[in-house]
Amino acid sequence: MTPSDAGVPPSARWRDALVRPSVVGHRASDLHDMREANIALVLRLIRQHGPLARVAIARRTGLSRTTVSSIVDGLLSEEIVREGETLNAAPSGGRRPILVHFNESAGIILGADMGRTHFTIIATDLDARILARRSGPWDTNLGPDVCLPRLTAEIRSLISERRLDWERVVGVGIGIPGPVDATLHTLVAPPRMAGWDGVDVEGIIRAALNIPVILNNDTNVGALAESRYGAAAGESDFAYVKVGTGIGCGLVINGEIYRGSSGVAGEIGHFTVDSAGPLCDCGNRGCLEAMAGAPQLVRNALAAGYAPGDGAASGLHPNEIDNEIDVAEVVQAALHGDRACQSAIRGAGELIGVALANLVNLVNPSVILLDGSVARAGAILLEPITAAIQQRSLWAASHAVRVQVSALGDSAVALGAATMVLDAIFGSPVYIEHVAGDDDAAEAPVLGAASGATDA
Repeated sequence: MTPSDAGVPPSARWRDALVRPSVVGHRASDLHDMREANIALVLRLIRQHGPLARVAIARRTGLSRTTVSSIVDGLLSEEIVREGETLNAAPSGGRRPILVHFNESAGIILGADMGRTHFTIIATDLDARILARRSGPWDTNLGPDVCLPRLTAEIRSLISERRLDWERVVGVGIGIPGPVDATLHTLVAPPRMAGWDGVDVEGIIRAALNIPVILNNDTNVGALAESRYGAAAGESDFAYVKVGTGIGCGLVINGEIYRGSSGVAGEIGHFTVDSAGPLCDCGNRGCLEAMAGAPQLVRNALAAGYAPGDGAASGLHPNEIDNEIDVAEVVQAALHGDRACQSAIRGAGELIGVALANLVNLVNPSVILLDGSVARAGAILLEPITAAIQQRSLWAASHAVRVQVSALGDSAVALGAATMVLDAIFGSPVYIEHVAGDDDAAEAPVLGAASGATDA
C-alpha cells in the first residue's frame, strides 16, 4: 500500500476506475501506476477465469509469485476476492493450492433505462446478476426538472424496498434515448425531448446520489447487453434496433460499440424513406421514425379501422384519440388477430426493412436484433422486415443475416447500462492466454462449488 492509499476504507480502491482514468492498457508512468496496472490485470483474470490458484495467476499474467501474493493479499483485505476450496490434486505430490475466487457480492451496480414512455431500474452484483428490478410509466415530455429528481427517487426506493446496502453501491449507468455527445456526455438536440438539449444528466444524478454516473444512448447499451448475455453473444458484427416511440440502432463492429466521431452514430430513425413524407420532429421530412414509429403506427391502425375495445378513447376528438392509445394495445390487438393493427405493423415493418436493407449493404451485420414496444409483435413485424432486407440488399450481404427479436427484452437497456459501469471498473472481457505449466492437470477438477465454475 502506498502512502496515498492510507485511510481508504476496505473495498474502496478497486472502485477508483470510475473516478479516475484507468491505467489498464496504458504505459505506466511510475511504480505506483505499474502496481495499479498489475492489480487491475490480476483482478480481471480472477473475475473472468477464476477460481484460480495463486501459482496459476502468476503463470498466466507473467508476474512473479511474490508480486501476485502481495496483490491477492491486498484484494482479500478489500474483500473483492476470497479464498476457499482446494484443487483435487497437487503437482508433484505437494500441498494442494487454495483457489482465489472473485467476490461478486462485494458491490452493487445500478442500471437505468430512462425511455420516453417507460423506465426500468435494476440492481446487479459485480457479475451482472440482477438482484432487484423496478419499472413503470415515464414521460420525458415533463422535462429534466421533473424527470431527474423522480429518477433519483425511484433509485432510492428500489434500494430501500429491497433492503440493499447503499454503502455497497458502486455506480449507476443510464441508457437514454437520443444522441449523447461522447465528449460532453450530454444529450444533443434529442427529437421528441424538448428541454433536454445539453442537460448534464450525469452531473445532476451524480450530485443527487453521490455516486459515479455513466450516460449513453439506450440502443448502444442495449447492444452491449445483447453482446454479453443475449442473442448476439459471440457475434462481432451486429445491429440492435429499438422500435418504439422512436427508432434507434446500436451498432457493434469488430466486437466494439460503434459510436462515431462525436458519439451519435446509429440514428437510423432519421434515415429518409420518403422525401415527400410527413414532417419529423427533427425538422426533416419522411424520416423512418416519423413514418414507422409508435405514434404513426397507432394512427395508421386507427385509419385502417381499429376500434379500441376498452373505451379509453371515447369522448375524444378524432385527432386526440391516437395520443390516448398506447402502441402496446395495438400490438396486443394484432397478436389477437385484429387485421387493422396487423396491417399497420406490417406497413411499419416494410419501411423499417427498407432502412435496414441499406444498413445491411453498408456494414454487413451477421445479426439484426429487434427490441422495443413494437418488437413485441414478433413475426408480424419480423416477416416484412426480413422480406424487405432480402429483396433490397445484395445477396452477398443478406443471405446469412439473422433477424430476430431481442433475447433480453425490456431488461436489455438497464442491464447494458449496468454493464457499462462494470466495464469501467474491470475493463471489457479479454482473452488471457493460458501458459502451460506442471500443475495444469490439477487446475481443472476442483472441489465443492468451484467444480461448477466456468469462464465468465
